[in-house]
Amino acid sequence: MILAVGGPALADSDTADSDTFFEDNTFVDIAINPDIVVNRPVNIQGLTGLIVTNSAYTQPKNKFTIGLSGMLENSNVPNYSVGEGILTGTYGVTDTIEVGFKGRTVATNLGSSKNREIGAGDTDLLFKWRLSSQGEDLPAIAVGAALTLPTGDQSKGFHEVKHEGVRLMLIGTHEKEMPEEDIVIGFYVEGQVVLNDQLEGRLNNPYRDKYGVINAGILVPITEGRQVQVIVEYNYVTRKDVLTPEGGNFSAVTPGLRFVTPSLNITAGVQFLTKDLPGFENDQRYIGTLSYQF
Repeated sequence: MILAVGGPALADSDTADSDTFFEDNTFVDIAINPDIVVNRPVNIQGLTGLIVTNSAYTQPKNKFTIGLSGMLENSNVPNYSVGEGILTGTYGVTDTIEVGFKGRTVATNLGSSKNREIGAGDTDLLFKWRLSSQGEDLPAIAVGAALTLPTGDQSKGFHEVKHEGVRLMLIGTHEKEMPEEDIVIGFYVEGQVVLNDQLEGRLNNPYRDKYGVINAGILVPITEGRQVQVIVEYNYVTRKDVLTPEGGNFSAVTPGLRFVTPSLNITAGVQFLTKDLPGFENDQRYIGTLSYQF
């Protein structure tokens, strides 16, 4: 979701195509010309979006974005810390399709320095396709999918799947200028279904799981050039039975701050977790992303 304050005209109407909205009775192509938000970078999932929430938009055609991200959670009850280093690569195949990958390194500390572990996590192969364009009142709609490969160190528990995982996504985005208030406002929301080790013959697999994810967020540029932006997200994981390095069932509010240029993105946020897990107290997860578009 995007809410922008002030700033110049959004784009020239000569490029109007499919993803459009009215500005002074003129259609503007906001998919091809992301001037409305300066840059649409990649999130920690490895797809175009906010911090966690995905956007219906994609990386521009023939553009490649490399991303480095990190997450750190410190828990008092139980006493542990877990961190992830994330490498992503995302490529715009067309103006409506992007593909990518996400690799992880996981580090844990279970209460003392004697219980520190570090190793590889699982790898995701990613795909997103924007099916419909934004109209004056209707959002842009995209679908996405991720295939999780079991590259994680299973001896250390740094994996979510034993054989394979599939994540299916439905994403909506709407960005609209409000000239009377001199702002641009957008809305991002997505739902996901995660299917881990669901193939027949694996009924006794302890990593077999099926759960849902809901993400939503807004982004508010706070400078005239729209390069400094405030982000607020809501994240929700439900019906997850298997505890993984990324946690279990929870809801969270995730505020963050982003700096962007047409190619560079630096984003930092804090996820305030409310955990739905017996014996686990609520805590925070710190998230940072750095990406560059070539």
